[in-house]
Amino acid sequence: MRALLTSIKRKKGLLMLVAIASFASLPSYGEETIRAAWKVQEIHLPYFGLTTHYSCEGLRDKVQAYLEQLGVREDAVVSVGACDTISGPAWHPSVNITLAHAVPASDEQAKEFANDTNRAKLIARLQRKKSAQAITDEPFNAVIKRVTLFAKDRSNTSSAGDCELLEQVRRDVLPKLDAKIIKDGVRCTPYQGSVGNPRMEVELLIPEPKKA
Repeated sequence: MRALLTSIKRKKGLLMLVAIASFASLPSYGEETIRAAWKVQEIHLPYFGLTTHYSCEGLRDKVQAYLEQLGVREDAVVSVGACDTISGPAWHPSVNITLAHAVPASDEQAKEFANDTNRAKLIARLQRKKSAQAITDEPFNAVIKRVTLFAKDRSNTSSAGDCELLEQVRRDVLPKLDAKIIKDGVRCTPYQGSVGNPRMEVELLIPEPKKA
């Protein structure tokens, strides 16, 4: 009987740990309201990895997945940039990211964004997607969102993972999104898979969710 009770307690404990871990990985939102505006830009992301290699389309899909985890607008466009091979893993692939993202902005700064001569061309590129939404020039209320980015697919943590790619996203993409890194546990060792699942906690602005 004791053995049975001990087994039940252990199972309950494991379920609680899983629930806590799952809850910790969910996005959290700040309560402070910040005035923001849409900044529209194109970001070039070259990739060079020693441990994990991608096809050009594979790199595009991985970067798209990271953007979705960050919660950027659904009309963001990720396209293949340079590609040194027709098929299979590439040595020096790159992608171009076109997106609108929220940044803190006064009325004057919002006007500066609206007067950017390149803005209309980039918005036209975003509007081609079925999920495109209107990109206004007017300021709006935004809140801070915190998300966790993982270096490995959580269903296959024994793989080498995307550690080097996440490092390069940290270097070349996050600063341009005005994203703030809160916790950074991403340390990659070339030619070796990382122990565990390195992760990074990031804060960035999103439009204030509509209240029900």
